[in-house]
Amino acid sequence: MASVMENFTNRSIDIASLPQFEEVSFEPISKAYLIKASLQNLVFFCLAVIGWVVLFYFEIIQFQLNILLIGIVLYFGFKFWNIFQLQKNYGFVLRQKDILYRRGYLVNKTTVVPFNRIQHASISRDVLDKMLKISSLKIFTAGGSGSDIIIPGLAPDLALRLKEALAAKLTANEF
Repeated sequence: MASVMENFTNRSIDIASLPQFEEVSFEPISKAYLIKASLQNLVFFCLAVIGWVVLFYFEIIQFQLNILLIGIVLYFGFKFWNIFQLQKNYGFVLRQKDILYRRGYLVNKTTVVPFNRIQHASISRDVLDKMLKISSLKIFTAGGSGSDIIIPGLAPDLALRLKEALAAKLTANEF
């Protein structure tokens, strides 16, 4: 045991020599995801307007109805604007030793997952995804309670190729 400890070194790493993920060009997700998110938002907007019409029918105080309508329009206007801004920044890239996923516009978030941390990957498609011909790739890592990365808005064939590439990398890392 003493001989193992004598040979132990823990040298510092030059931070400037680390690879920069900001220099990578990210692949955008499909514009069909923008349509999906907008449709989902539109459904909730219609439900809010129907609720407002019901309140109008029951003759709630006009001033309160006007304030509520302004609130609904502002809230959903922001939600639509948010969807368009987010679409510009979604991106992913598969590198030699990891996968990167970027999202956000006010607060940009980039997740880097090394292949040796990935447990498995799955593809999911809901009804709207099938109609719009898109998929979501879910990547699960060791120690996580759910999927750690969900990349939405991928073409089904691209999602399948990414999943197979991840599986190949995982198989290569096992031996």
